[in-house]
Amino acid sequence: MTSDLNLSAGLIFIVEDNAMYARVLEMFLKNRFPGTEVEIFEGDAVQSNLHKNPDFIIMDYYLDGSQPNAPTGLAISKDIKSKKPETKIFMLSGQQDIKIALAVKAAGCLYLVKNESAFQNLEELIVRDLK
Repeated sequence: MTSDLNLSAGLIFIVEDNAMYARVLEMFLKNRFPGTEVEIFEGDAVQSNLHKNPDFIIMDYYLDGSQPNAPTGLAISKDIKSKKPETKIFMLSGQQDIKIALAVKAAGCLYLVKNESAFQNLEELIVRDLK
């Protein structure tokens, strides 16, 4: 879709505990948005890099793949929003619980279900924001 538009999405942070998923998402974003920089973080390390002012943060809801007691993406997002309320955060999760989706929305983030259309939906949201 966006390959004809040749839009750059600036700097995108991906916060994901599944390294393979994060790399596939990174390749997708760089392909769809030429010139876009992407940085990948496993969890709350993203917070020490907010000074780079990412244009978008794409965050998994559960970040406990390598650390069982890791904070959730929602907890990290709330902290980020308290420090940088203008930050655009997309919460990408396999959770389809409406309570989680409502909590994510209440925190000022957009919720996307991690399914076969997630990347396309994410692309559409980014394009809409860039126009």
